[in-house]
Amino acid sequence: MRHLQPHIRYFIAIAEELHFRRAAERLHVAQPVLSRAIRQLEDQLGVILLQRSRRNVSLTAAGSVFLEECYLAREAMKRAEQRAIKANKGESGRLIVGYTDFAINGVLPSILATFHSHLAEVSIDLVRCDSHEQLEAIEGGRLDVGFLTGPVSGAGLRQVTVHEAPYMAVLPYHHPLADLESVPLKALSEEVFVLGNMHTWRHFVSQIKALCFEAGFIPRVVKEAPNSDSIFGLVAAQMGVTIYPDCDLNHNRRDIILRPLADTEAKLITEMVWSSSSTNPVVARFVDVVTRTRTNRVPRCRQERGQ
Repeated sequence: MRHLQPHIRYFIAIAEELHFRRAAERLHVAQPVLSRAIRQLEDQLGVILLQRSRRNVSLTAAGSVFLEECYLAREAMKRAEQRAIKANKGESGRLIVGYTDFAINGVLPSILATFHSHLAEVSIDLVRCDSHEQLEAIEGGRLDVGFLTGPVSGAGLRQVTVHEAPYMAVLPYHHPLADLESVPLKALSEEVFVLGNMHTWRHFVSQIKALCFEAGFIPRVVKEAPNSDSIFGLVAAQMGVTIYPDCDLNHNRRDIILRPLADTEAKLITEMVWSSSSTNPVVARFVDVVTRTRTNRVPRCRQERGQ
């Protein structure tokens, strides 16, 4: 209410008291100031709001309608003030979040649910894009926060690891290596590979190729697929093998075999990334909630497509 124009506040007080002296005392202003403000208000509107006599003050028809609108305006200003304060604190507003399929089918839903339980007035818009696109969008200010495949580096970027999943060998059901409890990575050197296509899976595929290179070979990629189902289907059809993070969806398949990799501790890392120069107050609150509630024990991800 303190942000309303004084003339409106003065009018509400007089309309409620129907007495200039009591209204002036209530507002802690001199009565002549109050009288002058009401005359100015009536002159500005071009209507008479109050009928005045030596003993009585009453509202005109125009004054009654104006009072109703003043009440609505007062409530609107209160709401605007509260929302502005909350927005400044990051307790309301809008957050644009980018995600990969690994993230949305893994730890991200629980993160969003936890954040919503803390700050339900924040609107979250989700944007699906690969890791490289997310980094470009964060740096360009089109995304507030990204959940993408790490590791991440870049000037002005900050990140927190929110999920780790070990890599597994994914084999056709009757593949000879399926009899092993764990598969040495080098044992895949003579195999042909099925991987995601480089257009949308480039970050993930680059990591798989680097992993193989460390084991002394370059994977022979004979098939590329747009999504996880397609990759698993091609493996099931004996078109090749692949390397994938250990995720529940893989284990639900009955036409492929998963085996841990025996000679590597490499993991798929999902990181929460944001710009250190972000001016959106919600970002700081979001990061705070995530970093306070995350634990060292992270659930397996469920995925349908990856990058």
